Amino acid sequence: MKDFYQLTSRGRARRLRQMAFLALEKYPLVVKRVRLITNETNCIFRVDAQNGSKYILRITDPLGAHSVEEVRSEMMWLAALRQDTDLGIPEPLQKENGEFVVTIKIDDVPEPRHCAVFSWVPGVDLVDRLSTQNMFALGELTAFLHKHAQNFKPADNFRIRKLDKVFPYSDPGFQHVEPIVLFDKENQHLFPSDGLERFRWATELVQEALDSLYANPSALRVTHNDLHQWNIRVYRGKLFALDFEDLAWGYPVQDIATTLFYFQRHQQREQLIQAYKQGYTRILEWPESYPGQIATFMAGRGIMLANYLLCSKNPEDKAFAPEYLARVGNRLAAFLDGL
Repeated sequence: MKDFYQLTSRGRARRLRQMAFLALEKYPLVVKRVRLITNETNCIFRVDAQNGSKYILRITDPLGAHSVEEVRSEMMWLAALRQDTDLGIPEPLQKENGEFVVTIKIDDVPEPRHCAVFSWVPGVDLVDRLSTQNMFALGELTAFLHKHAQNFKPADNFRIRKLDKVFPYSDPGFQHVEPIVLFDKENQHLFPSDGLERFRWATELVQEALDSLYANPSALRVTHNDLHQWNIRVYRGKLFALDFEDLAWGYPVQDIATTLFYFQRHQQREQLIQAYKQGYTRILEWPESYPGQIATFMAGRGIMLANYLLCSKNPEDKAFAPEYLARVGNRLAAFLDGL
């Protein structure tokens, strides 16, 4: 049988579909139909139940370095947000035993996979409805999440990573570890001229900024850590936050940097970011401590994602890595020149 990671994205999804049906047996659902939505990092299926209800089944990719404890913790925060707020948040579905996560292993897929089910969120991705009005609303939504997290009291078994390192997924204290391969000798030929040293210098500067930030733990809280325009849906004028899988202990300024990282190439970048900031500051004070702090953590985001691509087993990721290294290298050059 062909190696799983040598299959196309759709070929991998066909095998993961077997897992989906096994996982769904553990939930109080009578399934009518299961359809593939996407298989990029995680594999996402839409599930239609016999009673007309719709759900999302997510099969977590182990290359994303998320353990069952982390997925369970994600469900805990989602459940708390649903209970404590009226924000647009998908509802996690519990199994009959009260647990949120089921782990499935089959012969045709090389690793066990953690599966979770959420209520279906209708609408369109924010990327298709970008406007200053929606960016203002995204700023508000981000601030409300930060405000809730400030008072969130997790259970003893709540366990997520901390964003105090440039490569937080390399933490050896967790079950899945993403190795740091960015500076390995076998990858040096992928960097453009003087690009490797540019990455090294920027990595040092970002880590210095993190060390300074984490010296004061007072504002540390749970953060979404992936709140970009593909993880937001717009439905009847309301924004819904999706995909809390990467949640981590961090600071609001880091969460904002992650969001703004994905607007660097947008033609209306300045107007959109200004609207976002206006929405955020309607609820909370803007958390940037000094000019360039957000830009520094945006640079760190690019470096972290470059490492992810280089250590991925996914052939599409590996093929994209040289182009991405060049793109991030150019951004780092601008960042360093700005210093």
